[in-house]
Amino acid sequence: MDQINISRVVEMLVRGLHVFMVAAWLIFDFVVYWLPFKVKDATAPTLERLERARVMHAVDTVVLYLFIGTLPVGLVLCWLTDTPVFTTAWLTWKHLLYALIIVSAIVLIPVSGTALRNLKAMAAGATNADELNAQIRRDMNWGMPFVFFIWVAIVVMSVMSALNSKWPNLTEYLYGR
Repeated sequence: MDQINISRVVEMLVRGLHVFMVAAWLIFDFVVYWLPFKVKDATAPTLERLERARVMHAVDTVVLYLFIGTLPVGLVLCWLTDTPVFTTAWLTWKHLLYALIIVSAIVLIPVSGTALRNLKAMAAGATNADELNAQIRRDMNWGMPFVFFIWVAIVVMSVMSALNSKWPNLTEYLYGR
């Protein structure tokens, strides 16, 4: 019976954690995408919209933690697999896409807050509900291209990772460096 290689087990666990985090990031991001449709609907009851905005904000917080956590876990994976961070073209491209995702995420920060803030004001009896609704709709519509870019970048990064992973029993990359 072969002895279990502890470093291989740790590597596979970290690799699995990294994959899980990216998949959860994308899934939760899809949830955040679908919630705003009712939040933007000015004909829906304000309290229902406010509750959806709260859920959207909470799920977005989970997305933020997953988003922030994937980079250090990925760097640990690079260390465990003896893959220097910027010495492979595919990994450099992944980090560039991650940087662009960071920029997109920073642009999106005010969008989630606008809906929650405005709906709280409307629930408290704000007299400018039409203006607040227009701002919610405008900000959410304006942010959608950034959301789509993030999704595409995550999928591209995932495909690049899958095509350039080291197979567990091989020392070379599947498609070269």
